[in-house]
Parts: sequence; C-alpha cells; structure tokens
Amino acid sequence: MFEPIFQAAPRTYKLLEKIGEVHENIRSSLVKVPWVPSLVRDAMARAAWSSTAIEGCTLSLEAVKGLMEGKKAEGYPDRHIKMAQNYLKALSWLGKREKARHIEEKDVFLLHRLISEGAVDEGPVGFYRRTNVQAGIYVCPPWQKVPKLTQDLLGWLNVLAGELPAVFSSAILHLRFVEIHPFRDGNGRVARALSTWQLHRMGFDTLHIFALDEVLLENRALYIKNLQKIQIEKKDLGVWLEFMAEAILETLERVQKRIQSLGLGAGKEPLSLTARQEKLLRILRERGPLAIRDITRALRLTSPGAHYALNPLLKRGVIKIIGHYKSTRYLLA
Repeated sequence: MFEPIFQAAPRTYKLLEKIGEVHENIRSSLVKVPWVPSLVRDAMARAAWSSTAIEGCTLSLEAVKGLMEGKKAEGYPDRHIKMAQNYLKALSWLGKREKARHIEEKDVFLLHRLISEGAVDEGPVGFYRRTNVQAGIYVCPPWQKVPKLTQDLLGWLNVLAGELPAVFSSAILHLRFVEIHPFRDGNGRVARALSTWQLHRMGFDTLHIFALDEVLLENRALYIKNLQKIQIEKKDLGVWLEFMAEAILETLERVQKRIQSLGLGAGKEPLSLTARQEKLLRILRERGPLAIRDITRALRLTSPGAHYALNPLLKRGVIKIIGHYKSTRYLLA
C-alpha cells in the first residue's frame, strides 16, 4: 500500500492553525450558504474556470457563469467550451457524492469520463493509459505499473488518509495522482477534482463555497514548480504540503472577505438572504445611502419588488432608514 513519508515544517502547522481559525469564522458567520446560494454558484464557476484554464481553456469566468445559466459561449473553440461544461458536470457529480465513504477505481474512471469526454487531445477516456508518457520534464511511471500504483493510492486514501488533517490528505492525493498520471490526458483536472472531493469527504468544505483552483491558476508557475520539486528534485513532501496549505488559507481568506463585504458579522441565527438581497447589500456598502428609486434601478425591480427585498433586512436591523417621506434613504446599519 502507498504510504506517504514527510516532514512538515513548523510553519506548515502554523498555517493549519490559521486555516482552522478562518474556517471556523466562516462556518459561524451569520451568512451561511444554504441562505446564500450565489456563493455556491460562484465557487463552482470559479473552480471550473480556473481548473480548465490551467490546462489551456480560454473561456472567461463570465462565460463559464453563462454556461451555468444555460447561455451559449460565443466565440470560443468548441473543445474549450466542452472542457468547461464537463468540469461543471463533474463538480455537480462530486457534490452528490460528498459523503462517500470510499473512492473506488470505478469512481476515478467515471470522473475521468465526465471531465474528458470530447475535451482531451488524446484518449482513451475512462481507462488507464497503455503507453508511456512524459509530463513536461517529468517521466511518468511505466504504463504497466499504473493500475497497481493507482489501486495502492486508493487503498491508502480509504484506510489511512483519514488519520491526517484534511488539508494534508487532499494535497497528498493531488500530488500522487499527478505523479502516477493514470490517463493519457486530463490528469491535472482529475487530480484537482479528486482533491476537492477529499476535502468534501473529510467535512472540510461542507458548504462548497471556495474554489482552491483559482489560487492555483493565479500562481500557476509556482504550482508547477512545487510539483516538480517533489517529482524531479525529490524534495521532502513537506514542501508540497506547505505550498498547498498556503493556497487553501488564501482561498478561505477570500471567502471570508466576500462575506464581510456584505456588512454582516457573526450572529445567533442565520439570515435568509436571496441573491438579490446579497447584491443590494453590496450596492449599499459601495454607494452609501440610497433612495428607493436608486435601489429599483440598481436591482432592475419595480418599487414593490424593491420593498419586498428590503423589508426582511429592515426587520432584522441589517438595513436602517434615515430621513422622511421623499428624503427617505436606506443604508447599512
């Protein structure tokens, strides 16, 4: 069975402590995902956009969000559109399997098919490669060894990985999968999807509101360099764990800032927010006190529609009123 050996630096454990703090702040925040579905949709779009962009997909984030709304992505190569569509399907599938006790070989094959069908340069899709390959300057294991190496990895994942922090087991799964390179193409996307699934399974991202791949895309050169440090330079695995811990912390801090930008802090009861109300809070934070006519224009609503969005926030004291009659203005409390 695969057994990772590493020596994590003290700084990595400090990062874990900070991750725990930010993670708990998000979980205990007044604004929670079941009441802010836009956070989930946004994270899903960012994950699909960034993970495919790492592999050369040219779709913009806005185009990927459009695909989620049933819109067409005009002006992009068909294969790139397929890459984004496939990854969105894979994330939806993972969301339904977040509590799976085991990740089996058949799951990996299915995930590869979901991600790769019509969106990779070379096949086969959903089956192990039967040829030797090289990823950049890294020479992957001979194809004959791939089934056993993958099965050993899954054996470790389903038995021993739970003894490690979720950040560690997810990062190790990510790295080892890329090292084995089970498929002819699409390995990076599958590895990142699997690492996300591991975070879900371990209860780390139960709300599904952050997109780690976005940070990896922004630091793509460093991401590849850290992979090569382990694969080629044979550095201690702890180097990779530190890098991934930094990336996860950055990802969580971005989510925390977004929640804070709504002008809401911790509270006893979660507030039921619609996507429209979330937009309203952002507008009030950015522009200050607004009259009802300004709110109706910003939200593209009728006056009754705007009041319908405002009233629950007024009752909870999130928004307050200043002025009277024609001079009435609404602002964040």
